[in-house]
Amino acid sequence: MSVPFSTMRHSIPQTPGVYFFRDRKNRILYIGKAANLRARVSSYFLKSAKLEPAKQRMLGEADHLTWEETETEITALLLEASLIKKHAPPYNIVMRDDKQYLFVGFTKEKFPRIFFTHQPLSVQSAKFKAQSLRNIQYIGPFTESGAVKNLLRSLRKAFPYCTCKNMHGAHCQHAELSLCFGCCCQKNYQSSKEERTAYQKNIRFLKNILQGKQKQLLHKFRIEMNRKSKRKEFESAAHLRDYVFAIERIFEHRSPIKKEFSAENQKGLHELRLLLKLSSYPKRIEGYDISNMQGEHAVGSMVVFTDGMADKQEYRKFRIRAVKGANDPAMMREILERRFRHADWPLPDIILIDGGKTQLNAALRAASAANFTPGAPSFAAIAKREEELYISNRKNPFKLKEMPTSLLYLLQQIRNEAHRFAVSYYQKQRRAQMKRSYKKDR
Repeated sequence: MSVPFSTMRHSIPQTPGVYFFRDRKNRILYIGKAANLRARVSSYFLKSAKLEPAKQRMLGEADHLTWEETETEITALLLEASLIKKHAPPYNIVMRDDKQYLFVGFTKEKFPRIFFTHQPLSVQSAKFKAQSLRNIQYIGPFTESGAVKNLLRSLRKAFPYCTCKNMHGAHCQHAELSLCFGCCCQKNYQSSKEERTAYQKNIRFLKNILQGKQKQLLHKFRIEMNRKSKRKEFESAAHLRDYVFAIERIFEHRSPIKKEFSAENQKGLHELRLLLKLSSYPKRIEGYDISNMQGEHAVGSMVVFTDGMADKQEYRKFRIRAVKGANDPAMMREILERRFRHADWPLPDIILIDGGKTQLNAALRAASAANFTPGAPSFAAIAKREEELYISNRKNPFKLKEMPTSLLYLLQQIRNEAHRFAVSYYQKQRRAQMKRSYKKDR
């Protein structure tokens, strides 16, 4: 939409988006992004505004402005970068040196590495000095370094990639934390074609997201996920589902589409009530997961969904104390026994365990030790590999693929959120231990 400055205040929406200052011939002078378009554009015209000389000149030439709304602020940031590159507005270029815009570099190798730079035309300024300019692809410019780095840090958990400057004789720290493939920066490693193909796919996915193509990528993943499910290739379908959830979690922040999730989750609650034969809608659902590496640095997570939506203020995390070695069911029993000692925490209607029949039995033993009445709360376990749902009063599990879509989506949301929270805490504990070991060895 286009408006003159005199009538702009009430015409501009209070949503995230990208705005364009244009001259009388409708040429773009400057492109910016905002979490709140109305507030950001209005700030240019406040009496108290302290604008740099370049922006003052730009406003002197500008005749009107247009804008494009986006669902989230991070989407606006990615759109802004692609539009600045496409249109090269004169005042964005003038102010680039002052702002030190960020570029994301991708080396062109068998296993491309990723780095950040503010000076893409200077090889000496980049981390990977041995690379020539023609062997590096840059995506940008991005006006907010922190937001882009946080985005890639979040995506790395689903799409591991390499940032190492040098090759290693063994796995690097990132590989230990499943943040890179390991083979990408390991000396004399004979990588397989499958490893190279998988890594190149990750790099392609990351480039698509940085170029603002996340919707197309999600659409592609969903189509492929359905195709794999129909072929009963459930492990591959599960990987694609995890990619979808990883991207959705990042781009749903402060987004209007949360309302759609809420409506879908309400349907899921209704289906869950029927499945478990509850007398009323489940208000509080708690999801649990365990994360460890062969019993080391073992931790547990508790996530809470209130009225079908994630309630992060209620999340809790546990360090496993009593169980030694790799014994997930025993760990699950330990964290639930500790949870049940908290009379100050609201009692859930449903407890959802990440695991199968064994983990469910461990949870039931914890409830019995706490003298809970059978059925209050209701217990269920969702097995990732088998894609089945176990409940306490039924011998055979339900097949997830046979469930209503809304119920499946709700259960997977809770299970995946519990998994994410547990892995995040495990990685934090693992990094802390590695730092302690490093200091001790020095």
